[in-house]
Amino acid sequence: MGTGSAEDLRQSANGMMWAGILAIIIGIIAIAVPQVASVSIAILVGILVIVLAAAWLFAAIGSASGAWTVIGVILSILLLIGGLWILFNPIEATVGLTAVIAIVFIVMGVVRVIAAIGDTGGEGRGLLAFGGVLAIIIGILIASDFPSSAAWAIGLLVGIQFLFDGIGLVLMSSAVKKAVGR
Repeated sequence: MGTGSAEDLRQSANGMMWAGILAIIIGIIAIAVPQVASVSIAILVGILVIVLAAAWLFAAIGSASGAWTVIGVILSILLLIGGLWILFNPIEATVGLTAVIAIVFIVMGVVRVIAAIGDTGGEGRGLLAFGGVLAIIIGILIASDFPSSAAWAIGLLVGIQFLFDGIGLVLMSSAVKKAVGR
């Protein structure tokens, strides 16, 4: 391994370490104040929907087909209205997103359990089934406390995800540094 490669790996590991630390901090904040995190995520979704509206508009304008142009313009207008509604009503949007998340957790959990049952002899079958059951339980917990769960579910789940991703990045960074030699 050349000196440049080792130095590149060290720099990448350092970047990974800092990204992991930042993710851990964001995760802890989101877990500590899930209501703020939930509304912030709804606002981010609103912004992304508006960006998607702009993309559809540009695609529609560049379309060679008159029908696709009309459909694209109509879709971009609907997306713009939806994105603006989310931005101006983030609490209500959080409630809607929470309902979707509860449904997704339950459906994905059922799919995982079915996949585990159908995978006879698979090594990860038990873990897949466990993950599926856990997802179903989380979905049911969110749904059973709905709409109150809108105040905490999205922020808490995203916070947990950031926390574990951050820990993973820090651990990977340490492993890379150890492998390359400090």
